Parts: sequence; C-alpha cells; structure tokens
Amino acid sequence: MSTAKKPNPAKTVIILILLALAAAAAFLMFNADWGREKQAAISLEQEQQKLREKVDILERDLAAPAGEEPGETGESAGMRVTESGAGADSQEAAAGKDIALDTCQSTSAEIDDFFARLDKEEYIVDLGLPGGTKVYFTTVINKLLANKPNITRETDNLLSILQNAAHFYRVLGEKDIFILKKIMALEKGQLEPVLADFYSLILHREECQRVPYPIQLPMEDMYSYATFFLNTLGGQAYLFRREPAFRTLVKYYCVLVMDLANMKNANPLGIDIRYPLNSLIEEMTATSGLENKDRYMDNLLQLQAKYATLYGGN
Repeated sequence: MSTAKKPNPAKTVIILILLALAAAAAFLMFNADWGREKQAAISLEQEQQKLREKVDILERDLAAPAGEEPGETGESAGMRVTESGAGADSQEAAAGKDIALDTCQSTSAEIDDFFARLDKEEYIVDLGLPGGTKVYFTTVINKLLANKPNITRETDNLLSILQNAAHFYRVLGEKDIFILKKIMALEKGQLEPVLADFYSLILHREECQRVPYPIQLPMEDMYSYATFFLNTLGGQAYLFRREPAFRTLVKYYCVLVMDLANMKNANPLGIDIRYPLNSLIEEMTATSGLENKDRYMDNLLQLQAKYATLYGGN
C-alpha cells in the first residue's frame, strides 16, 4: 500500500487563490502604469487644446487697461519706451523720437563695445573667427532665426521632442556649440548686461529701424524661441542642462518677450503667460548669482499683478 499523502484540497484551493490574487495584482499594476502614461498623454493634449482656446480670449482682452502707458512693458524690463501722447505737440513728439533714437544708438554702441572687447581676448584670438565676434554672432543668430524649433504639436511624436531637445546642436553643429559654450563660461559676468542690451533691440525694434545694425531680432522669431523655452519639452530639457543662474535669466527674458507679444497682440498660440511667470518667480527666489536679481523679481511681481488683474488667478 502506498504511503504517499493525498493532496489537501483546502490547501490546494488556498494556493490557487493566492496565485490568482498575485496575477490580478500584476495585471492591475500594469494597467495602472499604462493608464498613467495614457493619462499623461491625454493631459498634454488637453493642455495644448486649452492653450489654443485662449487665443480668442487674448485677442479680445489684450488691450492695455485704461490709464496704462504703452511703454509699460519696456519699463518693466528696466527700459522705458518713450512715446508721444495723443495730445503732444510736434516739439514733444520730436523730443520723444530723439530719445528713442538715442536709446537705439546707445544700445548698439554697448553691444559693439562688448564685441570689441571680446576680439581682444586671447582665447577669442586663438579661435581665429573670420571678421571677429560681431560677424560670428550675426551669422549664428541668422542661422537660428532661419531654423526655428517646432513649437506646435511637439508631443505628437517622440522624434519631434528629441529634435527640439537637440535643436541648437542640429542647427549650429559641434564647432559652434563648443565656441558658444566657451564664451558663455568665460564671459559669465557679462551675461546680464549683454542680454539686457539684446532685449533692448527687441523692445525698440520699430524705432531702431532707422539705426542700421547687422543683428536683427524680429518679434515673431523671438516669440517662437520664447515659446520654445517656456512651453515645449525640448526647450525645457535644454535649459535644465544649464546652470541655474543662466537658466533663470533666459526664462526671465522669455517671459518679457511673451508679455511684449501680448501687448502687441502677437501671441497667435494663445500661450498663457501666468503659468511660466508664476513658476519663474519661485525659481528666481531660490536662484543665486544674479547681480540684478532684486530688479528682476520686482519686474516679475509687477507682471504677476498685471495678469492677475487682467485674467484673475490661475
């Protein structure tokens, strides 16, 4: 007679139940992960749709509130746009034009001084840039303006995101990237005044048409790059690879450009400035190494108050 024990039916049932529960748990975990990924994709698409729907709102409400001066955007950046009022006489209008012209000339002169100083630096001389740094930067900027990043439907496919993340490398190439990174590293202390001067070229572009300058920064192109840095995964991925002070400074001027686009009714994608603005205020608070940080914060808080008045809290 066999002495082997017969299987215990109760124990077998318990084991089967445990295996079933384990399989169910694994299935639910898989579905949860997949669901989160699907929900993330849906959320991104919904966010894009929501931003597009704001175009109508912005087109209707972007006019400055009563009593707000047309030059307020320039003033928020530390630079006032001088415009003659509707009731100003011809002498006052002429004075306003002279001031605007002086601003263009002084800004161009400051940028030229920066390039002239760069050309004397030993590391720049060693690079042997044909025509010097002014010609070089003009060429680089023109390349970037002629090959703007994708700022719409970026999340439709992974390739678009990857192309945006490698945008500067694809457009400029390894040599130019090396040169620009070297200049940014060795001229770190000059970034704030230089970026302020370049923003002045954007801010006063219409008035400065009478002052020929090889570097041109059209508003529509600056809007594309501001949107790229503030509202695309590729642009944000690029900035996250930079040091905090530089990243925050770039975002600051992108917000100013976006505000300028709103004031000029030139925000075709209907980007809601409040989200990057509020995020930048938090980031700026925690950032060190910016000489004019207090001024930047004051300007951002003024913009925050302005948009809270226009559109309410987010």
